[in-house]
Amino acid sequence: MSSLEAVLLSHNKRQEERGGDMSMQADKTVLQAASKPARRNYLYLRQIRDGYFFIFPAMVIMGLFTVYPSIHLFWMSLNRYRMVEGEQHAQFIGLSYYIAAFDDPLFLKTLWNSFYFPLVITPLQTALALFIAILLSGKTRGISFFRTTYFIPVIMSFVIVGMFWKEMLNTNSGVINGMLAVLHLPPLSFLTDPQMAKLSIAMVSMWRGWGWYLVIFIAALTQVPKELYESGSIDGTNAWQKFYYITLPMIRRSMLFVIIVSTMNCIKLFTPIMVMTNGGPADSTRTIVHYIWSMAFRSGDFGYAGAMAVILFFIIMFISFVQYQFMKNED
Repeated sequence: MSSLEAVLLSHNKRQEERGGDMSMQADKTVLQAASKPARRNYLYLRQIRDGYFFIFPAMVIMGLFTVYPSIHLFWMSLNRYRMVEGEQHAQFIGLSYYIAAFDDPLFLKTLWNSFYFPLVITPLQTALALFIAILLSGKTRGISFFRTTYFIPVIMSFVIVGMFWKEMLNTNSGVINGMLAVLHLPPLSFLTDPQMAKLSIAMVSMWRGWGWYLVIFIAALTQVPKELYESGSIDGTNAWQKFYYITLPMIRRSMLFVIIVSTMNCIKLFTPIMVMTNGGPADSTRTIVHYIWSMAFRSGDFGYAGAMAVILFFIIMFISFVQYQFMKNED
């Protein structure tokens, strides 16, 4: 065998070995590519399993304390359900309680009272919280002190707040009427006059809750880019134009949250009414929540109370949906 033939033979062997290695590598690449979707699906299913594992305790708690009571409440609203000497007595009556509710003058009155409070409290509370948030969002000495001070009423018990203001607004021995007497002014019937009582409840509720919305607005204002205000200054905009065209659009989501939550809380107002007026005078401050409580735990008619609670639930859901759609369309 000549040297040339030996060189050609060794070259062919190397080509065959290289071709074999390349084919093996190609087969391995094909197998890896085929196994990637299976591995990806396995990881996805594992993530789903782990997710359900972690939320399972919360789902159990929500089911026991939210879903089941809601279903049981709806069932009670379809029955003449009463507690007599510790025993439950239920008689199915269908939608009779729902029909009776809208024929009940006291229910309609408490429904109007429940709408009165959000109509008065929510606009004033939102405007006040936003105005103070703008003042406290700047770099001024002592801002931390004022932020803490304004938030103190939020962490106080509503029962204590109600008792405090009940004494302050007392017609005969209240501090406010005492100050009016010093100024030779006639006393005001804050809690005994129907209109004054409703307004007093509204002001106390607003005083106690606006600090929470203040914190939300401060957090929203800190997220507004400073470059927008600088661009506005370059374009010659004044303070009002910056607020209307920059601040409001940027915090619209936070304002939507504040309006919805404030409205729901005002409709469900109960504690200050219970402590300060107990629904009086002449049911002028009684809300639907107070009426539900009274019908269930004073009269023992849990079926009628359940029907009113279901009606209240759908009212709140409808109002929240309308508010959300309105703000969404504005965006």
